[in-house]
Amino acid sequence: MNKALVYKVSEVAEIINKPSATVRNEIRKGKIKAVKSGTEYLIEKSEIDRYLGIETNDGSLRKDLEIAELKGKIKSLETQINAFKQVASSLNHIIEM
Repeated sequence: MNKALVYKVSEVAEIINKPSATVRNEIRKGKIKAVKSGTEYLIEKSEIDRYLGIETNDGSLRKDLEIAELKGKIKSLETQINAFKQVASSLNHIIEM
């Protein structure tokens, strides 16, 4: 294993909110890749992410940042649209006078 974060079975069980026995069964079935060190299984963080369906590569992180930026822009535009609607409503009231 490289210098990635590594967890024991009990820690993975806590992360995924399942019993340690379930994690060990998933390892035996090959659904979670682990390395046996003495009597303990060690699981890399990237493997936990893969098991949970979480992408952690650079491309997915860039996409997440772009999505967050676009959400911010949308919120800003919604605020501007609401301000324009209020101005238009005020102008309609003035014209009707």
